[in-house]
Amino acid sequence: MKYTKKVLEDKRVQIDLALDAKEWEEAVQAAYEKNKGKYSVQGFRKGHTPRKVLEKTYGSSLFYDEAIDGCFYRYYFEVLSKEKSIEPVAAPDIEIKSISEKGLELVLKITVKPEVELGEYKGLKVEKTAVKVTKEEVDKELQGLLESQVKYVEVEREIKNGDTATIDFSGSIDGVKFDGGTATDFDLEIGSKSFIDTFEDQLVGLKKGDKKDVKVTFPKEYHEPSLAGKPAVFAVEIKEVKEKQYPELNDTFASEVSEHNTLKELTDATKAKIKDAKEKEAAAQAENKLIDMIVDNAKVEVPQAMVEQQVEDFIKDFEYRLSYQGLSLQGYLQYANTTIEELKKSRQEDAKRTVKTRLVLEQIITKEKIEVTDKDLEDKFNEHNKEKPKSIKEIKKTLNPEQLNYFENSILLNKLMKFLKDNNNM
Repeated sequence: MKYTKKVLEDKRVQIDLALDAKEWEEAVQAAYEKNKGKYSVQGFRKGHTPRKVLEKTYGSSLFYDEAIDGCFYRYYFEVLSKEKSIEPVAAPDIEIKSISEKGLELVLKITVKPEVELGEYKGLKVEKTAVKVTKEEVDKELQGLLESQVKYVEVEREIKNGDTATIDFSGSIDGVKFDGGTATDFDLEIGSKSFIDTFEDQLVGLKKGDKKDVKVTFPKEYHEPSLAGKPAVFAVEIKEVKEKQYPELNDTFASEVSEHNTLKELTDATKAKIKDAKEKEAAAQAENKLIDMIVDNAKVEVPQAMVEQQVEDFIKDFEYRLSYQGLSLQGYLQYANTTIEELKKSRQEDAKRTVKTRLVLEQIITKEKIEVTDKDLEDKFNEHNKEKPKSIKEIKKTLNPEQLNYFENSILLNKLMKFLKDNNNM
């Protein structure tokens, strides 16, 4: 095998790969040995037909595709093992230049990791947002604690906003019941806007035992097309009316819901918790600002192939998160009235920025020789297992390659951020 390489105007690397007659013949023979069992010729047992007979019967190029695939994987990686400077970021484009009994010539155009020209990434100044906790924020948090202890008590009076009504209902359109429109003993918080149109408003003023036909119209954009925009009637019966009863916000409440003995202690602790959360958020925002400045200061031509791959990663992650909500990607596209092509197009700029950020940070890691040591890995792994810590040898036996890579990347990112914070004013 012989090859030459050159850099193209679009920064891709072209490899001209040439196999002589012997190498090509070996590849075709290997393809024949692998696939001969797929073909039958009268007079021969399946899998025992001579290659020449198969090629005469099915065509002389019968095994060429398989042979080309074999050659590509073998010789492409052989070239990469010799050319350490070539870092592919996508599968190469392959062109067959010539093919015959005399040999095979392939042209491989490889999208490679681009060069990154770092700008200023040390000595930068980032203003950190000043943290302030308001009385309203503390009150809201305490109100949330009250909400967690609320009791629902049945009352013998008319329904008011904020009450919870237990109802039976049956919906129909033009006198015909529809799927999903019927329920019994359903708890509905009045004023929550859980139901369509003015459904909840029409229950205000009713009491236990009352019945009413509630008239509503489904939204034009309703997720079920057969119901969208149509008027409906729900036959409703009130089974029970419950109101919220809150505990009193005092020392007794504080001691019952927390480790604090007084309301003042609980209030002070709540304020401290909010402040801590805000400080962490402000620190994260400052880190993001710093990274944005560093990335903006750098120059790099991001290959479109890397952008497209990042878009695909975005879509896979989005589809995964949708599945946890019981939704499918196809269902989301229909609901959002969009297409997969439009969704991918909308993520192009984000993907380009994500790739550029990754390339810039990788370049800093390389330049500053930031590495993950066995000691780093041991400390990270044993962080929550200090009683029976494991050695690096045991850790590598415990973790599969994907888990090990996750740990290493997490450590590397933490060390990089420490380096950047230590070398910039934040």
